[in-house]
Amino acid sequence: MIEQLIERTNTTEFYQNGYLHLTGAKGQLDIFKTMEFDFVVEEEDNFGKKHNVECWRLIAHKIIDFKGIFADQYLPYIKLKILTDHPLLWSYNKAQLQCELIRFPENPSEFMGDLFFEYEKITGNWIPLHKNFWAINGHYKQNGKRNLSILKPLKESVERVCGKHGVEFKVKKETDGYDKGYTNRPNAKLLIFGNEDVCPNDFSLGQPYIIADEFMASRK
Repeated sequence: MIEQLIERTNTTEFYQNGYLHLTGAKGQLDIFKTMEFDFVVEEEDNFGKKHNVECWRLIAHKIIDFKGIFADQYLPYIKLKILTDHPLLWSYNKAQLQCELIRFPENPSEFMGDLFFEYEKITGNWIPLHKNFWAINGHYKQNGKRNLSILKPLKESVERVCGKHGVEFKVKKETDGYDKGYTNRPNAKLLIFGNEDVCPNDFSLGQPYIIADEFMASRK
């Protein structure tokens, strides 16, 4: 019934007058666990009277992560959608590259700025730059090189910025599939609480989301 819940939240009537409220959650965040989220889905008429009130239980099986679910309200992000291709899923279904940067950039501020805009363009701000690049004025500056790990979809962008700033970029190892260990989750899916009338789902403006292997829903 997850399709029915998704369809309900994407109707024109719900977008104009609907509300989505989390009323409870239970379970444990773990790769083998299931979490349950209880929601009230309702609409209001022009006089503020509630109607079409439904109670739903959303089940995330083999949950990996979630964010923003405990917000006071979701507006304007009330349109549910399940995605299988999204930057938030790259950690689980794309190869990981162990890289080496040789030579410290002459203008580190410009170097980081160029990287920031590349990350924003490629990942829609879903993967923050500081997840991969940090403390560049520490070990990197002192030693003139550093090792880092990036996701394969970022390779061309990082390599291009490095070339612009005279930094040699080398891929030392590529890890994918079972070799990735617990981060190998090819069945991972993203349930996003979005609203593409406001912001595309592939760009982050703080939309709530849940990542899990499987999603189910039932009316209570």
